[in-house]
Order: sequence, then structure tokens, then C-alpha cells
Amino acid sequence: MSVDGVGLRILTERECFARLATAALGRVGVSWRALPMILPVHFELRDQSVVMHALRGSTLDRASDGTVVAFEAEGPAGLADPMWSVIGAGLATHHDAPWPEMEDGHVEITIDLRHVSGREVLDASDPLAPVNLAALPRW
Repeated sequence: MSVDGVGLRILTERECFARLATAALGRVGVSWRALPMILPVHFELRDQSVVMHALRGSTLDRASDGTVVAFEAEGPAGLADPMWSVIGAGLATHHDAPWPEMEDGHVEITIDLRHVSGREVLDASDPLAPVNLAALPRW
């Protein structure tokens, strides 16, 4: 087990994907009009790709097709203070084949995650945990 400089456990790639598979809400970072923009999205993990949908013509649709984007999710869902966070980057591509529950006018967006990393707050009983968990910087 590896711990970073502030006492957070560094997740392996396999653990990162396992955490992403348990989440349904994330954030996509795109470049829009030469400025960074973070957009919340509902997603699902398929193999090592994040899949979501957007309205055709929306900011997410226009800013992501054929571009490298960032992605982040944290969990577990429902907690005020998340216990883990996974970030990644990859090429976003668009597909016309909609999900069965999607209406016309939507596009499916797939992010092929090539780079992922993650951190997890250690349980207070772990000998590697910082003495004062409240002093940990939050992401």
C-alpha cells in the first residue's frame, strides 16, 4: 500500500476502475471558448470507458467530440465527505446509437480513459493514517 505526502492512500489502476464502477455522478472537464469548464454528468463505466449522454448541440456535446477531456468522480455516493476520488483523462468520442431510454436529440459520449489516478482516505485505525484525520486537506 502506498500513501501520499498528506496521508491519503494511493489507489492502483484496478482500484480506480473498481471505484468508478460504483459511482453514477461525475464531472467532465472540457475546454470551452479557450477556458476550462467543469460539467456534472450522469455516467456508467463500460470496461475502461466512461459513457454518458448529452443533448445534441449542448456545451458538452460541442466541446467534447474528438477532444481529450478530464473526468472525476468521488464516493461513496451520499456522503457529505467523500472517502475516495478518482481522476482520469482520455479521448471523448460521440456515437449516434442512443441508449434505449434516450430520446431523439441526444448523443452518446464515450471517454476512453487512458490515464487514471485516485486517492482514498485511510480509516483512522490504519497504522499509516495521519494522527489527525480532520487536518487532512480535502480535494
